[in-house]
Amino acid sequence: MGAFAKFYFRPSKGEKIHTVVTPKEDETGGIYGRVTDGERAVKAALVLLFETQGQETAKLLATLVTDEEGDFAFGPLRAGELYLIKVYKDSLKLRELEITV
Repeated sequence: MGAFAKFYFRPSKGEKIHTVVTPKEDETGGIYGRVTDGERAVKAALVLLFETQGQETAKLLATLVTDEEGDFAFGPLRAGELYLIKVYKDSLKLRELEITV
């Protein structure tokens, strides 16, 4: 869905309101992670998110840098899709992994 809606009901005195709200199915997800070196957070690591497109091809979707706690998050992403994450620090590749959202 990706958006929030606000609405208010103000019934008159003695008036009862029956309301049914059915949210649309959200077919998106996200990826949250933390880059660590043992027990220590790795801040300012470069994290690249790719959408896989076959055995040897991938499309770069997003890049970001980890925060002070080593945290990163990508989203919204299409559910059921396979993504590739590559993590670098000081030009050295730390990790590469595939994740299905």
